[in-house]
Amino acid sequence: MVPAFAGGGADLAWDDGIPHREGAWTFTLSGTTDRVPFPDLDDAERVRHKGELVYPNLLLSLSAEHVAAFVLRPAAVDRTEITCDLLFSAEEVAKPGFDPGDAGDLWDLVNRQDWAICESVQRGMSSRYYSQGWFAPMEDASLDIRRWLLPRLERHG
Repeated sequence: MVPAFAGGGADLAWDDGIPHREGAWTFTLSGTTDRVPFPDLDDAERVRHKGELVYPNLLLSLSAEHVAAFVLRPAAVDRTEITCDLLFSAEEVAKPGFDPGDAGDLWDLVNRQDWAICESVQRGMSSRYYSQGWFAPMEDASLDIRRWLLPRLERHG
């Protein structure tokens, strides 16, 4: 859906948004939908994918007409509870026949694939030979929460 993500997504201009594949303008299986974009988006925001990381545990995936909000909660040293909510404008939700299934179907597919990879990595981390993992270039901003956490801990003692 977003060709720049292939191969790890190096040097992505997140502030500008990442272009979808040809003919697509949102994050659904088809790349399109009957829902209208959120109001007040500029031309680029109507056709590009954006993402935001809000430390310590909120990830936002911003499409033209919906937002996927992920909240990660550590449950144990080897387990994380993840909640994914899809958010739509109140006007769209109020329309007769509102159906978020096209976005839900894509997010279900993507999440299952991502979570399977994360679970595999977690199993590998329990190996006595594990030293460190590999992060895709597009994950650089989120790869090490220590960049965010350690300065805050140092301020508090």
